[in-house]
Amino acid sequence: MRFIDLSHPIRENMPLYPGTPPVRIEQLRRIETDGYREKRIIFTTHTGTHVDAPAHILENGKTLDQLPLSRFYGKGIVLDVRAFKGQSIPDEFLQAQNSWQSAEFVLFFTGFSARWGREAYFKDFPVLSLAAADLLINKGKLKGVGFDAVSPDTMDSNNLPVHHKLLNAEKLIIENLNDLSLLLNKEFELSLFPLPVSDADGLPVRAVALLRD
Repeated sequence: MRFIDLSHPIRENMPLYPGTPPVRIEQLRRIETDGYREKRIIFTTHTGTHVDAPAHILENGKTLDQLPLSRFYGKGIVLDVRAFKGQSIPDEFLQAQNSWQSAEFVLFFTGFSARWGREAYFKDFPVLSLAAADLLINKGKLKGVGFDAVSPDTMDSNNLPVHHKLLNAEKLIIENLNDLSLLLNKEFELSLFPLPVSDADGLPVRAVALLRD
């Protein structure tokens, strides 16, 4: 079995959605003075590689701790959508292929993780059309949709229609994934277990792909 880490590390001065408070990491205890090390880490629930719960957008949506653990693990597939830079991914793209219909997590390889740490990361990434979101929701056994980009909606979207569409159907949204190119044309299982934080509208996750020999 081989493990592939699909997560960006959490650190100070890391890229964040515009307006997000910065990550703070403080060394509280040191071995030379206290006999042990301990840090205090402050970050928002939507920092780095993270999962959105329905409660992120919906007034009465479920929080992550209200979802069963089975929702955070399952068969994944990566679809190459680099051709849709600055565009919406149409439902015709999904209709043209059948491989995703047996997957529980559909991950979209935009190529934008290569821009991580630059302003260009937040511009012209492929987003999901509402028709494509409908198709994902209504066919197959989908648990979640993921992107190696900052959002399935455009940066100038005020009402986040794709978020609403997916989260209303209780489909997880995984944002800021990394290294999806390593999974093109491969069968794998995806693990996205968050920490057991009460009432969480989202949380950073260690997104890991498992490839079986």
